[in-house]
Amino acid sequence: MRKFASLDTTNKLLMLLVLPMMFLILKELSNIFVPLIVACFFALLFMPFLRWTTRKNIPRFVAIIVIFVIFIVVVRCCIWILQLTSQEIRNTDVQTWQAIYANFKDFIIRLAVIAGLSEESIREHLQETDLISTLYENAGNVFNAVRKTFSIVFMSIFFMILLLVSSFNGQRFLEVLLLKDKTSSMRTYITIEKSISKFILVKVLISLFTGISFTVLCYCFDVQFPIFWGVLAFVLNFIQMIGSIISTAIMCVFALTCLPTMSVTILFIVLAIAIQLLFGSILEPIFMGKTFSINTVTIIVMLFFWGYVWNIPGMILAVPLTVAMKTIMEQFDRTKKIAELMS
Repeated sequence: MRKFASLDTTNKLLMLLVLPMMFLILKELSNIFVPLIVACFFALLFMPFLRWTTRKNIPRFVAIIVIFVIFIVVVRCCIWILQLTSQEIRNTDVQTWQAIYANFKDFIIRLAVIAGLSEESIREHLQETDLISTLYENAGNVFNAVRKTFSIVFMSIFFMILLLVSSFNGQRFLEVLLLKDKTSSMRTYITIEKSISKFILVKVLISLFTGISFTVLCYCFDVQFPIFWGVLAFVLNFIQMIGSIISTAIMCVFALTCLPTMSVTILFIVLAIAIQLLFGSILEPIFMGKTFSINTVTIIVMLFFWGYVWNIPGMILAVPLTVAMKTIMEQFDRTKKIAELMS
């Protein structure tokens, strides 16, 4: 008995040493692991289609070509939307930019006065030359972020095509690596596949309609850069819980600096918050159903954890990764209690 107790203690100590090392490797090799995990999730999304083509005796290469065409269309639409966004920003004249900056500066000064700060010191920090130099200094960081995003997207597509061509078998992966039982691995794989597929589809649709609604709202109130605000809402909505709040808050602050009267501004803010609540707090939970029976505390902790490991991509992947981890932990007696605490 002492031997078994000592062995169990040794295993726990080894686990405490291995886990930090494993997450350190995940953090250092994020350029590889993030696209690979994104590719696995999208491969899961297309697996039902591949199984259907197999049942209909449709050649695998035909199914791969159809998937590849779908991705080309999606990527082309994204590029077209980005071109529209950059065009509306480029077409803005200097006078408009100056008016936006002047209104923004007045808004910040009013907030500072309300907070009891010195108006003179705030004006010194908001000089136009300081703003221009700050934008110039951070231009390189913005370019690196855009370059990294495109790198992740293209690597994800590359990995996904490889996984689909080589007939990605997640059930066999779970059976060999973790569960050692065909029945439990099959059940776990089907649960993960359904959960991830439903998450991606619902999240894309909710984000799309949120972005379209924000764009239409900005057009109706004549707020500058409506397409940009729609794209921002679409992208940030993939960050669970906080993304849609951040996009709504930024757009409302911008509207405060450019709308003519306070009554119009209040109406705009109320409608923007109503759209965010409708799609994020009402429709999304209804469509998700009980697929993501994870409590709020777990989601917040995982957002911070995966955000620390992989930054913004980690925050986007936090919920599906947590669902996969919870589903796997439910299959083991030792980790079942942890999975119940996450629910």
